[in-house]
Amino acid sequence: MRSFSALLVLIVVAGSLMVPVGCGEEDSTVTSGAGGTSTTVEPVPTQTAIPFTNPEPAAIQATEEAPPYGAGLTGSQSVGTLIDGLQLRDIRWSDHGTYFRIVFEMGTSDGQLILQPPHADSSMSPDQKQITVILGGIRSLGSNETVTAQGLDIGDSLVVRMDRLRAEDDQSLVYTIDLSQASSYSLTGLGSPGRIVIDVNRP
Repeated sequence: MRSFSALLVLIVVAGSLMVPVGCGEEDSTVTSGAGGTSTTVEPVPTQTAIPFTNPEPAAIQATEEAPPYGAGLTGSQSVGTLIDGLQLRDIRWSDHGTYFRIVFEMGTSDGQLILQPPHADSSMSPDQKQITVILGGIRSLGSNETVTAQGLDIGDSLVVRMDRLRAEDDQSLVYTIDLSQASSYSLTGLGSPGRIVIDVNRP
């Protein structure tokens, strides 16, 4: 009788010491090896596919405000941060009624966008009929026809022509903007993509 009772107690104690392994979602610990090394078995979580869209540079629009940037001035102006190794990718212009806008767009030679405004200096002739703009950090030209051309006939009643001059600095481009009459202008730098904007006010 005592042997049966002792055997029953032994079975109950042994059963209470058994730990299920890998059951449920909680971490389980298994003791193995001679040194009693513990290995933690992590549960495998359920994975959910997360959609990810990598925006292409072409998807970023070069937005520009409609009103002219700043008050019209006739003196020297300077904007932006000097970044070396840039490429002049496009030159475009448009008539906005009370002013005429010229935009120089820049990027890197491998097609990357510039997040910050590039550097540029500008000045006006004493008769206020010519604007000179110096674009800093330019090392190459893009393939756009407006960029590769040495001179551009704008054909506007105020902004007549634009010419690229030879620069003394090998990392700069110099452009002159010829006007039909005395005027004022504003120089602005924009980022993402990097642009230099010149707004010429109509008298």
